[in-house]
Amino acid sequence: MRIAVNALPLIQDSPADTGNVSTEMLVRIARLHPETEFVLVAGKAWLPADPLPLNVEVAVTRPILKGKLGNYLWRSYQWPRMLKKLRADRVLYFDEVLPVPLDTPAFLVMTRKSTLPFGPVTDENIRRFRKVLVFSEFAKEQLVNRFPRLAEKIEMLTPGGNEAYIPLNWEEREEVKREYADGMEYFLSVGSIDPSNNIIPLLKAFSMLKKRLRSSIKLVLAGRATDEGEDIVQALQTYKFRQDVIWVKDADQEKLARLTGGAYAIVHTAGADAMAVPVLAGQKCQVPAVALYAGASPEAGGDAALNSVPDDVTDLSEKMSALYKDEMLRSRLLNHIGRVPSWDDAAETLGQIVTS
Repeated sequence: MRIAVNALPLIQDSPADTGNVSTEMLVRIARLHPETEFVLVAGKAWLPADPLPLNVEVAVTRPILKGKLGNYLWRSYQWPRMLKKLRADRVLYFDEVLPVPLDTPAFLVMTRKSTLPFGPVTDENIRRFRKVLVFSEFAKEQLVNRFPRLAEKIEMLTPGGNEAYIPLNWEEREEVKREYADGMEYFLSVGSIDPSNNIIPLLKAFSMLKKRLRSSIKLVLAGRATDEGEDIVQALQTYKFRQDVIWVKDADQEKLARLTGGAYAIVHTAGADAMAVPVLAGQKCQVPAVALYAGASPEAGGDAALNSVPDDVTDLSEKMSALYKDEMLRSRLLNHIGRVPSWDDAAETLGQIVTS
């Protein structure tokens, strides 16, 4: 069996910015189904950060033109032509709707996105998917509200975590704190420096905490800046407590796992995250979270997180302060952390659906 996969979400994957969910799923499905050939269709030459399984190959078809027109032609014409050329038995899409062949079973996996672009391509092709797979009730609700007929096609996948995320002992935590936070405790925020992740409200909340508690605690930001986030980067240069903010721009899986394990708490302020991967990663490391009561964060955090009211900087600051001041509160949250599965659980379910 040959399965074609849109490669763009995998090309854009990074542990801090996306959680590497698409890559985790693709690599693990390929390992679970060595008899199946997976072809990643890319619009440019691409060398993955880690070697792909032997049954995964990359097929490059470059856009015939540059810019928006070239992107439109690639999606509308070059992608369907490549599928025909490959004679794919199945098509697996991650996070985007490209033209869906009428005679080929197709499947869509929504990872951390909760919405799809508006337009005729989405409206025409979304109904052709045999199954749409999501990782949260929040994502399911968003899709069903827009596409009611999808309800019977949606399947739930269990969110998980990478094996690199493990609890650190006291000595290991102290080493991480010395390396990244001058030996101080720190809150960790994982995600792109982008307005959608509410970085400016987080900085305001952190300022309020620093003024209220006069504490030495740091804030570590892990993630790359997007084009839309350049204003945030500029604001950081004049931020009053900039000496207490550490920006880790390119954290690979190992570095991010250590940062997570060494954190006092995760602060997750993304408003429409359909998985809340940093919260789950924190739980694998036995680290609690403060998270907005939005998106899939309440599902991910459960009773192991403090929920903050969206668009309320004061409430976010108070939740962060309460967790930092009260070790017993932190211990109670830790006691509510359950088992976070491996990504293999979701990959096994997805593989059974796509290959059957």
